[in-house]
Amino acid sequence: MRRYGRGMLWGGVAVLLAVVVAGVVALWPEDGKDPLPVRAREYKPTQVCLLTPAGGLADAQSAQAWAGLQDASAKTHVQVRYLAAAGEDTPGNAAPYLASLAVGGCQAVVVAGDTGVQAAVQSAHSFPKVQFLLLQAQATASAGGNTKGLTVSSPAEARTQVASEVEQLTKS
Repeated sequence: MRRYGRGMLWGGVAVLLAVVVAGVVALWPEDGKDPLPVRAREYKPTQVCLLTPAGGLADAQSAQAWAGLQDASAKTHVQVRYLAAAGEDTPGNAAPYLASLAVGGCQAVVVAGDTGVQAAVQSAHSFPKVQFLLLQAQATASAGGNTKGLTVSSPAEARTQVASEVEQLTKS
């Protein structure tokens, strides 16, 4: 019985050794083959954000502005995100949402909707390091230094203007 036990032991060792050798051969990298391409996008540390009215991206102008941000992100690798100002459609209600984007790491904030634009004009001076891009149907006075009005006559125009402005901002 003792001889039978040793034979089984050596047989098991041989099988285990064969499995290990087969695994090493199968997993050994072949010369001349390119590794699989990396599919993840590497982003810059820059964030550009969008403040929308309560309707979020259901608003036509906001949807086009978001598309413009995504276009710019694809070209420049900046990070983009959006936030809808929930609740009443007043500048006072939009202001805290705007502030959360400004202190939350956004280097630029695109603002869609009249009340969001009014809130940005009133509070932009509190965030001097943040650039505010204000989407407006007509040219109106901006708060100065860190705000820029983008006059858009149609929602589709918002996409191209936002993409262009974000690309310009990220070059500097």
